[in-house]
Amino acid sequence: MLRKSKLVAATAALSLAFPTAACAQEAETQIEPVKTTEEVEADVQAQTDETLSERRAELLAEATEALSETQKAITALEKENTQEALDALAVATGKLELILARDPGLSLAPVDVSIVERDVLTTPEAVRELRDEIEELTDEGRLQEARRLIAGLASEIVIRTANLPLLTYPDAIKLAAAQLDRGEEELALSTLNTALSTIVVTEATVPLPMLRAEASVDAARELLDEAGGVTSLSGEQKEQVATHLGAARTQLEMAEALGYEAGDARDDLDDDIEQLEEQIDAGEESDSLFDSIKRQFNSLKDRLTT
Repeated sequence: MLRKSKLVAATAALSLAFPTAACAQEAETQIEPVKTTEEVEADVQAQTDETLSERRAELLAEATEALSETQKAITALEKENTQEALDALAVATGKLELILARDPGLSLAPVDVSIVERDVLTTPEAVRELRDEIEELTDEGRLQEARRLIAGLASEIVIRTANLPLLTYPDAIKLAAAQLDRGEEELALSTLNTALSTIVVTEATVPLPMLRAEASVDAARELLDEAGGVTSLSGEQKEQVATHLGAARTQLEMAEALGYEAGDARDDLDDDIEQLEEQIDAGEESDSLFDSIKRQFNSLKDRLTT
């Protein structure tokens, strides 16, 4: 499920203020390797890159420049260059006023985005066994041991967006400018540093098993398209299609085992993929069912990433 959190912390703000948006890979926890094809993994990476590109396109240039000018003002004040700081704050104020004039109801202005990937290579069965062990440790009050085990149970991309809080940030910039006009340089510097510490970080988490399941179904459909339909599949191609669809169902099971997705949505997808396997095995054309499954994946992704 999607998790969103707002952090008002200086460390988070400064670490996300000006990095180049990138996809970072955290350490993997390995238990038992999951067999995935290079084709499917490449498709998952493509989806991750596309998500990052979409989020980068949503960044507001004016807000990014306002943040940049704020840091210029801080640097200028540290060098005791008051006029340069005032000029930078004037530019920042203008950028922020432009944003608010265009969209008065906007509360957060995105200025940076990054993606962190966490993965655990294991099987649904191993995850369930580990969950049982965690429950036993928790029941016995051994919370720290349980916490260390829980920390490794993640297979996801986390989309982190840094935002300027438009309800407070513009006022802080104007206050700092007024303080500089009064000759209160140290107070203005403190005001600007405090403003930077209020940058809001939002997170959206997308389960990798769901992306892998979708990529596996897509790979099965590509094989069918290349062959010209289910009746034209060779024996080897039919086995490959079955392998991809089986992998998709395994990944849906993994998503549920890790606690990302359960209930009717996952069950419906699993049932449709099972039906798809039966149709292909019987030599029946399955375009409409493929289309239905694709729509279900798109609906899930929309729900998980908003």
